[in-house]
Amino acid sequence: MAKLIDLERRAYVVGGAGGGGLGTAIAAMLAEAGATVIAVDNSASGRATAAEAMAPFGGDHLVLDADLTDPKSIEAMLDEATAKAGPVHGAVNVVGGMLPGHWAKLTDPAALDTLDAVMRLNLRPALVTSTAVARRVIGHGQGGSIVNIASVVGQVSMAYGAGYAAAKAALINLTRTMAVEWGRHNLRVNAVAPGTIRARKLGRARFDLEEDEAMRRRTRDVIPLGRRGVPGDIAGAVLFLLSDLSSYVTGDVITVDGGAMARPGFNDGDNLSVFVTDPALRRRLKEE
Repeated sequence: MAKLIDLERRAYVVGGAGGGGLGTAIAAMLAEAGATVIAVDNSASGRATAAEAMAPFGGDHLVLDADLTDPKSIEAMLDEATAKAGPVHGAVNVVGGMLPGHWAKLTDPAALDTLDAVMRLNLRPALVTSTAVARRVIGHGQGGSIVNIASVVGQVSMAYGAGYAAAKAALINLTRTMAVEWGRHNLRVNAVAPGTIRARKLGRARFDLEEDEAMRRRTRDVIPLGRRGVPGDIAGAVLFLLSDLSSYVTGDVITVDGGAMARPGFNDGDNLSVFVTDPALRRRLKEE
């Protein structure tokens, strides 16, 4: 009996695979599912982290260096990857984010330059990598799947992070355009939009893992599932979108946020509307 999820003999690029965050979790889960992972990171420490995460699952995985904003660098990386791993069947584009200096008010005199920098960081790697991989997939005619890591803020807003939200909104739109243009080649393109994720990321001033009781209480107040996500939650959605289980899914966005986007902003910590003030009614509705 065939396995429901079987990525064996399929090679996938994971752009931004190092550092211990989402990319590393995705690379490790794809390796566990039998894929040949082409883990790409532009730092030696990131590449070492990716290699260590994939090691327990065996397989002839590649850990390569490339500038994912440079088409020539990506083509050279793909030439090396295909020579060693065979045809590439898709990619996962993880590179992006915000640096501390990217937080800014829209009225800040530096806001325009900041927006340009954040847009480039979050859009160019996904566009350059996807188009390079798409040409390879179209060339071998076997079909494939590309997944872009977006964000829930691309579907709503982000105060003081306008560039990041705008870039992720653009990435979602770009994902849908890719899906329409490349669908006839059996190349599917989708996005995953994470909510708040607890991720250990190398190079951060602090690890985003420690939570005190006050933070846990605020989390329970705003996320229906009562917890922040972890990198494996995102990797699971990516695995689904790369697998044949999603063979008729393209141009879509899977939101992975514990239900936060579904929760109205006017609900309080008890999930009651703020205008529900009658004590007896509140007690009745809160009864388990």
